[in-house]
Amino acid sequence: MSARRRKKRLELTPKQTVLSILGVAAAFLVVVLLNEAIGSSLPVPSVAEVQSWVDDLSARTGLTPAPVEVEGKVAVHFIDVGQGDCELIQTESQNVLVDAGNPGDEDQIAAYLNAQQVDRIDLLIATHPHADHIGGMEGIVQQFEIGQVLFSPLPDSLIPTTRTYEELLDAIASKGLSITPSSPGMTFDLGEGAQITILGPVGEFDDLNNASIVFRLDFGDTGFLFTGDAEAPSEDAILERFGTDPLQAQVLKLGHHGSDTSSQEKWLNAVSPTLAVAEVGYDNSYGHPSPQTLERLAVRQIQLLRTDQNGTIVVVSDGESLSISTEK
Repeated sequence: MSARRRKKRLELTPKQTVLSILGVAAAFLVVVLLNEAIGSSLPVPSVAEVQSWVDDLSARTGLTPAPVEVEGKVAVHFIDVGQGDCELIQTESQNVLVDAGNPGDEDQIAAYLNAQQVDRIDLLIATHPHADHIGGMEGIVQQFEIGQVLFSPLPDSLIPTTRTYEELLDAIASKGLSITPSSPGMTFDLGEGAQITILGPVGEFDDLNNASIVFRLDFGDTGFLFTGDAEAPSEDAILERFGTDPLQAQVLKLGHHGSDTSSQEKWLNAVSPTLAVAEVGYDNSYGHPSPQTLERLAVRQIQLLRTDQNGTIVVVSDGESLSISTEK
């Protein structure tokens, strides 16, 4: 895939959106009052039309304009693939696979998906093309029916020439699939009131970690934030673009396996999670999760689960509360 820079869309910040919504409401009130004063000769927009305008303004920032009714449950599986990332999101009607571990992990991942009765992956997300995130993805593409494929947009200078990446592109092409580049504010409806909103990367970076797709999953009153290997520069850009409110989530997948270059204090303060998940290998040579990250979590009393100690971690939401189960 030649991932080139996309044209920028006009998008509003949360502050601008609030001011715009207030402006719409004020204009509507003025029209109503004038209508009463001059004998109802002005065209007054319906409540549905006004709500449509408000929803459109809210959508420009990726914010949900109003509570959405939810049905059933959503399960998020943080699959233990050692020192790598792999997550499965399941709604009542759709399956989303995020990353696929290292080369050689495809059979383990496929077996897990089969055990969850997954026969189709409606959305396949490669957060970024490092081998510990896309290593098993070629085999998954070959073994499962795939709907949409989402990649991070990369400048030409960052497009890999690795065999792992090239073979994944070949597998995608051989099945007649196309690749969609992610864009901040892009949304995916997973049915039953569940929605994915892309938050990053915002702009271009000179390394693949910060080019990771960052997104949130919303279901009722519950939220999950997925970060790939995004580090502090990406976190800063997202905070500057969206502010803090859209980042708040109960569950945070720690960036870059809990490295000290990610999950900085202001990021954790903005997300304000109750649970953090680190996808790491046992006794890994990187020292993940780092002591600095562990301290930042402890100070904020954020519960930490990690795949090297807990195995596969499953968090289930009913739209109001979360239940957690672990393999170990």
